[in-house]
Formats: sequence, structure tokens, C-alpha cells
Amino acid sequence: MLKNPVLDQRLSEAEASAVCSVLVTRLGGSYSRLLTIKLAGMESDETFKWFVAAVLLGSPVRAGSALAAYRALQSRDLLEPRRLAAVEDSVLIDILLAAGVTGYTRRIAATLRLAVESLVTEYDADLNRLHFFAEDGNDLVRRLCRLGRKVPRRAVNLFLREMRGVWDKAHPGLSGAAVEAARCLGIVDGSVSEGDAAEDLHATWDRTSHPGRTYADFEVALVRLGENYCEMRRCILCPMGKLCISRTTDLKERL
Repeated sequence: MLKNPVLDQRLSEAEASAVCSVLVTRLGGSYSRLLTIKLAGMESDETFKWFVAAVLLGSPVRAGSALAAYRALQSRDLLEPRRLAAVEDSVLIDILLAAGVTGYTRRIAATLRLAVESLVTEYDADLNRLHFFAEDGNDLVRRLCRLGRKVPRRAVNLFLREMRGVWDKAHPGLSGAAVEAARCLGIVDGSVSEGDAAEDLHATWDRTSHPGRTYADFEVALVRLGENYCEMRRCILCPMGKLCISRTTDLKERL
């Protein structure tokens, strides 16, 4: 339902494709792509790298600090389950602090190390085994959340968002922030439900060509736009400018 709720008319496929392309270009694609983590091959070591990054990005710190922390672990060759599980908390805390993770540092370090320790003990250090043993999508979420003392649901959702299309049981619900952003851009109907919005967004993306990009890039870009601009009503600073229907009602000006 590619409907512009302001003009009460549908966007053409060309218009929707243009909006999607501009969105991903301006907001950036998936975090795994940014970190050059190759998930498509479903290799255990790459999946684990993304899990570590997702736990850091899903913690209550700035994304820049979380990314810096990931790269610090990478530079110390700690992106391997058994090596990371064996690191003392004090060492991990120092690494996070040096990377700029200055809030909730001890909690983040403990969550990460205990989750990895649990992964080693329960699933032979292989997240793909965890996925294999999960009965369905809901059980997959439960198993991920139960690693260690508890992996935050935000981190699990972030992890699964980019595993969509890689793991067949990875189908987290569409973020409310992504729905809000899609509504503001006029890609979906302003009154559409989250379930229907997910279906519409998939269809919109699949109908058009986006060389070198995946649906995960699109969804992550929508989440960034929604969380950082739409939900906070930071319209003046919005990188999508006139492409947002809340700022203009002239469709020709938008594209």
C-alpha cells in the first residue's frame, strides 16, 4: 500500500524506489555491512562477530562508542567465542572504557562475557547451533535472551534484524520507529498496522533494483531515521529533507 496519506494517492513504484535509495544513501545501510561482517555465507565466526557488535550496539551507549568498542575487540583478536569468554572482566572493562564506553561499562562487559561463556558451554561456541535447536522464531528469541545472565531484548532484536534472510527462523517484528519513518516518507499508509507495514515494505523493496544493497540495509536505515528524527520530531535536522511528507505536500518537490 504505497499511499501518501497527505495527498491521498499512491506513490508510483519509481517514486518509492527513489525514496528507498535516497534513504539508504543518506542514513547508511546495515551495521554488519559497515563493520564488513559477511553474514550471507552463514559462517559461524562471522555470525559471532555480528552478535558481539549487536550486544554492544544494543546497550545504552552512543553508537559511535559501541562501534569503537567492537573494533577494539577486533584489534585484540578477541572476536572468537572461547577467547572472549576467557577474558577477565577487568580487562574487558578497560577495553570498553578506552573505546569511549563510559556509561554502564561494568554491566555491558558482564553481559557480553557471560553471554559468550554461555554460548561456549551450551552450544559449543556456535550461534548456528543455537539457531538449529530453536523450535521457531519465538524460541530463537528466548534462547538468545537467555544467554548469560540476560541479553537485552533490544540487542537481540537488532541482531535478528540483520540475520533476517540468513537464518530462516529470524523474523523479528518491525520496529515501531521504522514504521513511523516509513509513514513520514509516505512509503506506507499513515494508518497501516505494523504487520501490514512490514509486508508493504518488503514488497516495495523487492519490486525494485538496489544493486549491492539488501532489505536489511533498508530496514536499518528506517530504524535510524525513526529513532533519531521522526520520533523525536527533529524535522528541521532530518537528512531526508523534502522527502518527508510532514514537511511538504508537493509530491513533485519530493523527487
